Amino acid sequence: MQSWVVTGGIACGKSTVLSRVKESLGAEKLAIYSCDEEVRRLLGLVAIQEAIKVRIGPGVVENGEVNREQLGKLVFEDLKARRELEAILHPPVLAALEGAREAAREAGTVNLFVAEVPLHYEIGGTVAADHVIVVASSLDQQVRRLMHYRGLDKARSESMVGAQWPVLEKANKATKVIWNDGSEEALDDQVSILLSAFDP
Repeated sequence: MQSWVVTGGIACGKSTVLSRVKESLGAEKLAIYSCDEEVRRLLGLVAIQEAIKVRIGPGVVENGEVNREQLGKLVFEDLKARRELEAILHPPVLAALEGAREAAREAGTVNLFVAEVPLHYEIGGTVAADHVIVVASSLDQQVRRLMHYRGLDKARSESMVGAQWPVLEKANKATKVIWNDGSEEALDDQVSILLSAFDP
């Protein structure tokens, strides 16, 4: 079983690439783990919410739910708050990733395990993988997508993009780069080339 990491910049299309890979390979041969999905699950746990109240502040937890919009705004603007949130979430997210990888290996039918790790390089590239695929877009495209799909203003969008490593730095470290600035057809072609070059 091969293991891939898919990473890249915010609003570059990582999830879209993963759905294309899933369509091509089928569910039986492929196992996908999403760090973002695991974060969403963790934010619903009382223990995580209590840790956030203590280490970041009680204002972002309301009626037993984390206000993700408020939390996101806070951590993108406050480096200390971001580091505190990472310290709370990263260890269980990475432990769950390894558990999912082992489960895929034990299943016996999975040829490819793909972990979507948006902050792969920001956390030191510590997730083991045969290949690291970076999904990249231009800065302007990232900002436009955040404004369009998330309804954010330009300043907030630029702040979110700026909180991550520059996409081109990630691309320079990658095994393979998918450049997602063009049409859906162009993206499909690149995914097809990816799968033919790294046949699992």
